[in-house]
Formats: sequence, C-alpha cells, structure tokens
Amino acid sequence: MARVTVIMPAYNVAPYIEEAVESVLRQSFSDFELLIIDDGSSDGTHEVISRMSDSRIRKVRNESNIGLAATLNKGLSMAQTEYIARFDGDDLASPQWLEKNVGFLDSHPDYGICSSGFEWFGTRKGTVRYPERHADSMCQMLFGCTVIVPVMRLSVIESSGLRYRPSAFPAEDYDLWASCYRVTKVYNLQQTLFRYRMHTSQISTALAESQIVKSNEVRLRMLEWLNPDIGEEDRQYFVDRFAPGRIESESDVSAMRQFAERLVGYNEAGHYDADALARRLRHHIRAAVYAYSVREYSMRNFARTLLSGRIKYFTPRQAVRTMAKSILHRQA
Repeated sequence: MARVTVIMPAYNVAPYIEEAVESVLRQSFSDFELLIIDDGSSDGTHEVISRMSDSRIRKVRNESNIGLAATLNKGLSMAQTEYIARFDGDDLASPQWLEKNVGFLDSHPDYGICSSGFEWFGTRKGTVRYPERHADSMCQMLFGCTVIVPVMRLSVIESSGLRYRPSAFPAEDYDLWASCYRVTKVYNLQQTLFRYRMHTSQISTALAESQIVKSNEVRLRMLEWLNPDIGEEDRQYFVDRFAPGRIESESDVSAMRQFAERLVGYNEAGHYDADALARRLRHHIRAAVYAYSVREYSMRNFARTLLSGRIKYFTPRQAVRTMAKSILHRQA
C-alpha cells in the first residue's frame, strides 16, 4: 500500500488538469497514489482524466456536482494511507513537494500537518511564506489561512472526526485548518514547493464576496478560541477593521494599537502562546500602517509619515524604498 494519498478534486479544469497531474506524477517521492475525483464536470475535464494512464492514478467521477467540500470528504473516506495530501486540479507541484513535507512529518511525530511556501502565477504574481513555527502560524490564523496544499496524518483527521463543512464553502480549507489547530501541531516549510494558479474562473475569484463572509466566520471562531466572552462591539471591530488592517486616519492607528493590547489581555485561557500573539499582532499592525502610509508616493506624504511617527513601523528597507520612490515621484 502507498504511504500517501494525494486527493485532487476536479471541477471544470480541463485546460489545466493534465499539467497539474503531471506535476504530481513527477514527484521525487514515489510512494503515493493520486486520487482524482471529477465532481461532475461539464467542460471536458472527465475526458482529459479518462485518457490518463498511470498505475498510481485512481479515477472517480461523481454522478452529479456535489460541491468541493463533499468531494474532498469523499476523498478522505476513500484514503487508507498513512498520509493524505490536498491538491487542486489547476495548480503545479514542485518535484520535491511530497518529499519535503513527508520527510518533515516522518522526523517530527508530534506534528500532524506540514505545509509550505508557494508562488502565485497567472493573473497574479508573488511568493508567499506563512509563519514557520506552530505558535506563530496559529496566531496568524486570526487574520487568515496559514495552511495551503498540505500533507497531513490521516490519523489526526480520523481520531478527531474532522471533515470539510459544506456550509463553510468557499472558505472550507480555512475552516478545516482552524479546527485542526485545536488538535494537532502545524509546521510551515520556508520553501516554495508549489505554484498556485490564479485565473478568473477559479472559485476564489468567482465567489470573492462570499469568501470574505465565510472567512470572517472562521476568524470569529479563532477569536472565540482566544476568549469566548469577547463582546459584540469588539468582535465587529475585529472583522471589519482590525483583521483586514483597514486604516483611514491617524486615529485608526491608535485604535488598532489599543485593540491589540486588549486582545493580549483576552488571552486568559492561554490557548495562544503569549509571546507569539504579541509578536503577530505587532507584525499585523506594522503591515497595516505601512500599507496606509504608501497609498501614494510623494514628498508631502512621506513628510506626514515622518512627522506622525508612523515611520517607526517601517523596516529600514521599507523606509529607504519609500523615501526613494517619493523623491522619484517628485522628479517625475
């Protein structure tokens, strides 16, 4: 029996799935099966999958479209391997994706999930790294998902009874990982091990507004884990202003600092590591202040940043870059 089941849900990804499958089949770690579940595609995805021939591939087709969460749960129920991995039918894996993730879990039995960095490509460019250590990534989950395309122990999922919740769609991944943080440890490799395709037809693009709503529900769950007695006013401020880092004036900066101090005080049960929580809150405020301060490049705006004291939230590199861009803007 293989050691890893790679679960690949597929729905209307005909232009991309062959390349995605090939990237999995080219893994340096070879002891895996690839479970492809076509969720009732209508664009030729099924025909592309049918032409694939490799002994490591298992093909399943839903008679009708049952949705992403239900399809993933079907894959979890079918898996019988030590590890399971989650991979979409339009992304690309580095050849060492499984080797690195499985290698970490093999040598760290106290961890249940291993994730990594990734690169956006397509309609969006960039590289993403989530906090490496469990304590930091758990605190970062207050603001957004910090697990993507992971390898995990099937025993963790089975013993805790966790499954994807259809009601959490299209934030079903964030929702599941939030629950996982309560029962196991998570590690994020600081390496780029897959490429995340961005295109206009993907779920996260088509359902952007719904994803914000559902993601806010998960953020509030993480906030309740900090302290279930947080009042409604603070809960609303958290999802409306603090989590998205929404700053529109100098008073907002002060309000965010005061709110962060309250959050530290709310951590009475100690579910979050105190040092990690303070560290991630500082990082979150710095990022929000920086984004607010560089909304336009001009010497006047840079002077306001200096006089207001917001420059202290900048790294030295950010300060130099902002000053240089402000000077160049003046000369343009």
